[in-house]
Amino acid sequence: MHKEELILKLYELGLIKIGHFKLSSGLESNYYIDLRGLVSYPDLLKSIATMIYDLAREHYSFDVVAGIATGGIPLTSFISCIYSIPMAYVRREKKTYGTQKLIEGDVSSKKVLLVDDVATTGGSLEDAIRIIRDNGGELSIAIVVVDREQGASRKLRNLNVQLLSLIKAKEIFSTLEKHGVKIT
Repeated sequence: MHKEELILKLYELGLIKIGHFKLSSGLESNYYIDLRGLVSYPDLLKSIATMIYDLAREHYSFDVVAGIATGGIPLTSFISCIYSIPMAYVRREKKTYGTQKLIEGDVSSKKVLLVDDVATTGGSLEDAIRIIRDNGGELSIAIVVVDREQGASRKLRNLNVQLLSLIKAKEIFSTLEKHGVKIT
């Protein structure tokens, strides 16, 4: 699947929305990327997981694929199952019971590929990188499906992590406008 086809499919399924939205970062936007809904489309989710894996392998060799709760977990689960690669995931908050972990899965002394659905300012990615490193994981690449191009790449570069994406916001705009969709 190429980028334009992926963008149009995500829009058709309502996973890219045009309108007025407040983002988790607190920013306001005229579009919203709601990739948590990918779980309802396993064939598309599998295609995206394959695209992420292929892109990662062009740049990086890794032992573990780690996702950020909640958007990154389905993606990493598919990658883990398809390619028989161990998986981990980073919680948004520490458990208040049991072992009180922030990360599930073994990343200690392993090269980790970090995966999430969407990057905006990079705050969630930054937190996950610190948690993975605090647990002994090595990490130099993170991949998202969509980079909104609002600072995440710069923030990760300051942590010596390269942010890769399947799609950038400018590609969404140009593709949708090319196909007659008005973006206000």
